[in-house]
Formats: sequence, structure tokens, C-alpha cells
Amino acid sequence: MAAPGFILAAVDGRIARVRKGGRPGPGRGRGRRALGPVLAILLPALAEGAAPRPAVVRESWRKVEAGPVTVVGTASDPRLVETAATLGTLVALLPGIVPGAFGSRPPLVVALAHEPEHLSRISLPSREGGRIVLAAAGGEEAREALVRAAVVALARRSRPALPEWAATGLAEYLSTASVSGARATLGRLVPQHVSLLRAAGPPAGRPALFVAPSLAGDGPAAALLRAEAWAAVHYLLHALPDGGERLARHAALLGEGRDAESAFAEAFGETERSLLLRARAHAVAGRSLARFLPVASAPPGRVLPLTRTGAAGLLGGAVARGRPAEEPAASLPEPPAPSSPAARRPSPTLSRDVPAEVDLVNRLIDAGREEEALARLEALHASLGRDPEMQRALGWDVAEVRRVVVHNRLVRRYNDAIALLNAGRLAEALPIFREVAEKAEDPGLRRLAWERATAPDGGRR
Repeated sequence: MAAPGFILAAVDGRIARVRKGGRPGPGRGRGRRALGPVLAILLPALAEGAAPRPAVVRESWRKVEAGPVTVVGTASDPRLVETAATLGTLVALLPGIVPGAFGSRPPLVVALAHEPEHLSRISLPSREGGRIVLAAAGGEEAREALVRAAVVALARRSRPALPEWAATGLAEYLSTASVSGARATLGRLVPQHVSLLRAAGPPAGRPALFVAPSLAGDGPAAALLRAEAWAAVHYLLHALPDGGERLARHAALLGEGRDAESAFAEAFGETERSLLLRARAHAVAGRSLARFLPVASAPPGRVLPLTRTGAAGLLGGAVARGRPAEEPAASLPEPPAPSSPAARRPSPTLSRDVPAEVDLVNRLIDAGREEEALARLEALHASLGRDPEMQRALGWDVAEVRRVVVHNRLVRRYNDAIALLNAGRLAEALPIFREVAEKAEDPGLRRLAWERATAPDGGRR
């Protein structure tokens, strides 16, 4: 059973894994960053003499696209398609919900895993870029968390950016959205929010909702703030004919440097406290009906198989090796016998099951057999001439696996040059350092090689 849903927000970037002293690790160069205990799941220990070992579940990565949204993961095909359809629709609807905001929206890339440990095998990005990258694992809770995180990220990147209470409230408001055919249903009441508002008294003084720097957290105070944010947005969008425009106007005034209270009064025509009290009463009464909006977004495309390396590339991260210990070693083909450099590499024998072949490529990479994995993937890609869409999709994977292979070759070349330098064979080491500096894509490896090529006496490593 999948763990309860959780969400990780990430951005794109790559790093090189370098040992202390500046030397990349032998035979492994691709950087990765552990996701830590948050991704760990507890598995019940097997008692001695227990039943035979269960069959290993394939870690099958796939992807589906819906307009500016790309969803990758190991969840079921229906969940991947439904998530892509929902997020693609919401991205398309946001400018109409809050007119005047959400102009140019960045691409959204989402990883949705069946098990948390699947995400632990991909290092998520480490520095910001032009996309929004999100990852989640679990059941329905994960889907709602993805919707919330995506809306908050888009609201913060809107120009002008929505204030925190509005971004969170809009995310809570859209967390119950659903898409059916050409219609989206928005604004269903959230029972837990209504219960919190009924149990809580009116705020004293200026409401904390409009001054809190963040509405995140697990405590009752944060939960009440999120309920108030949801109620405020729900009231604006359902009770006021121009509530979305007023919300965009408020964000624009804040972007111009106006103080929060005067900007609020000018945009909404009342104080923060009076609007919140109206919103709370509106939510507690529970008489508001859901809104139905036409859907104009592109439907999700075909679900296509993906290597884990390809998934990592789409997310802007890198692959972390390692499969479950119970993976039977016999399930991998024997590595080819060493041959002379002049011998031609034989083409691997492929099955007709493309997902199974992609899974085998994943396991070969886990076993450190990247060269063999690349040969197999290239052969699979070449064999798909009768399925151009599948062939184009796997072209990305071929490029990413080839990137890993080339990177690790250059790491080995760098290590060879270090060994030559330490042996006093400077004339032989310098051309190799220059070669690595010219060909390396990873900035850390390129910098190290360039430093060695230009200042080889800067200290041996």
C-alpha cells in the first residue's frame, strides 16, 4: 500500500559529485542528492521461515503530456492521465478565474510515484530555473497536494504575484476541482474548513490571515488560517460578480508598492476584517453552489514508457543507483564477454514488450552497466520505426542515457590523468585534462579539468 501523500517542490539544476580535494569518485560521476528520511517507508520485517519471497514489482516509469504540463511517474496509467488532465485544465483556467493575473505561465513538470522509494532513486533539482517541478507519492492525498502546490507556485510566479493569503486560498479552492469531458467543476465546499470556521470565534484586531508570512504548517493555528484563506477566495469568486478582478487589482497595487491595508481597501472597498467576516459567514452558511466552467485545454496525450534516466532528465535531476536487495540477479542478462577493440559490438536481442525493455535498461544502469544499457536503448529506439510517436518519446531517453555514459567516461579519463600526474607523467596527463575540460558538460568536472590543465602543479590529488 502506498504511503500517505506528501509533496516536494523542486526546481531544475545539476551538480557534480566530487570528493574532498577535487577528485570525482572513480567510475561514477553523475551527481545526486539524497531526498532523506522523508521519502523512506517502513516495511514489515519477514519472520524466519516465512512464505516464499514475493515477486518484484516492476518500477515502470512513464510520461504523459497535457499542454504545458508533463507528468512522469510510476503511478497507474489512469492516475497519470487524470493528473495531467486536471493540472493542464487548471493551468488553462487560471487566467479566467483571476482576470488580469497569470499572464505567461512557466512549464509544469510533475513526478507522481506509486511508492516513495521510487522518488528516492532520482535526485531532485537543486537550483531555480524557468520551470515548476513538483514530486509526490501516495494516493488521493498526493493528487490534492499536487494541485495545491502547483497553484501556489503559479500564483507566486504570477506578474504581479498574488499575496500569500490569496495564493493559498486559491490553492485550497481548486484542490477539490474535477474535470469531466468538456466541463470543470470548481468551488465545492471543503467540510474540514467549514468545521474549523464554525468552531472558531471571529479574529480579534487585524486578522492574522493578512499578515502571516506563511500559511504552511501542521498545527491548528495554520489549519485555521488556511480555512480562512479558502473562505476569502471562495467568497470573492462566488459572492461577488467581479471578485477575481478585484483580487488581481489588489495584487497589482501591492506590486506598485502600496501598503497592504490601503491596497486592500482600494481593491475591495472594505477593510480586511469586514471582508473576512463576510467570507466566514458565507462559508459557514454552506449554501454556495459549485461553479461549472467550459474546458478549452488540450486533452492528455498518449502514455509512453520512460527510462528512469529520462525521467530524471525531465525533472532536471540525476539518477541515484540502487534497486531493492530482493531483485533477483538472474533477471539481468549476462554482460558480454570482453572483445578486442576491432570487434564489432553485437546488437542485443530485443523483446516486443517495450515497457519490459525500458525496465531492463533501468536495471542495467543500476548495475553500473551504462554502456550496455545505452546499446540496448539505441537498438530499441531504432526498432520503433513503425511507431513514430513512441520513437520520438524514447529519443529523449537515448539522449539522457548517452549523456550519463559520456559523463562517466570523462570522469574515468580525469581519474586516469590524475594517476599519470601523481606518477610524474605530466606530458601525458595534460592532453587528457584538456580533453575533459573541452568535452565535459558538468561545470564542476569541467572546472577541475581546466584547473589541472592550466595549473597542474597546484597540488596533486
